[in-house]
Amino acid sequence: MGILAYVCFEKDDTEEVIEKFISKIINFSFFQGDRSVMYASLREISGELMIVSQFTLSAVTDKGNKPSFHRAASTEKANYLYDSLIDRLNECPIHCQSGVFGSDMDIHSVNAGPVTFSFKI
Repeated sequence: MGILAYVCFEKDDTEEVIEKFISKIINFSFFQGDRSVMYASLREISGELMIVSQFTLSAVTDKGNKPSFHRAASTEKANYLYDSLIDRLNECPIHCQSGVFGSDMDIHSVNAGPVTFSFKI
């Protein structure tokens, strides 16, 4: 059991968001625990984490019929932050796998739920 997390870095993001993201993703109560629904965290269940870069999450869609990506970090900056995130996650007490930054990937997942959260950090 685990989490599939799509991550996106925006222009103003720094390495500080990495620490905030890691704290949130491993400690947030996503899973059903002994006491109630959504009581247990990834850390508590010894779950796994899959991180996939997804710049389209920065899309601005509120005007017109075409997305704007002006909030997205440059490719170089986003790649640096993504690599930093993966390096930092590999130091954590959870098993983490990652996609390849900037590549086309076919992602297949089994969703127990459906449960989906969006975090703005």
